[in-house]
Amino acid sequence: MTARGPDIHDGRPDLRLIAIALGVVILDATTKMLAAGLASRGLGRALIVPSQNADFSLGVASAPFPIMLALAGMGILGFGGYMAVQAVRGKVPGWVPGLVIGGAVANLLDRLLFGAVHDWLYLPKATINLADVAVVVGLMGYLVSQAPQRQARRQSGPVTLTKADGQTRTEERGQVVLHDVRYRFDLRD
Repeated sequence: MTARGPDIHDGRPDLRLIAIALGVVILDATTKMLAAGLASRGLGRALIVPSQNADFSLGVASAPFPIMLALAGMGILGFGGYMAVQAVRGKVPGWVPGLVIGGAVANLLDRLLFGAVHDWLYLPKATINLADVAVVVGLMGYLVSQAPQRQARRQSGPVTLTKADGQTRTEERGQVVLHDVRYRFDLRD
């Protein structure tokens, strides 16, 4: 089953990926403001614990501020761009890069505007925010969408080799000589 990526209708690209990412940024900012307001009134003490995290990844890694901004930006451009391309090709669902890019951009904006990421949702081992949840859900979606493709590559079975003159031969995958350029590989079963 092929994942569904953005379609192009009437010469216009599908903007769902951008809409999802923008929605994550807006929802994350809104929940941070709500959490701060509730905490200031003493409400939701069991779950809402506003804190600022100046470090990376729940405080696991740290670097000078400009380096953290550069690394976060390169990560968004690199991995986010890769996932967006995969969505356009139909290899991952369009919501996957939308969540990952939106969550990463939301935390980057927080870091740019306030010098640290505002976390508020208390979990037993960490305090997180909605942007963190979006990134984790997006990464899980990416891994789940890649599982069928990995399984298909691992399957054993015959490979059909076709010569330029149209002659074909079938061999088991493990027996194929990859440097034999006289044959074209057809891995479709």
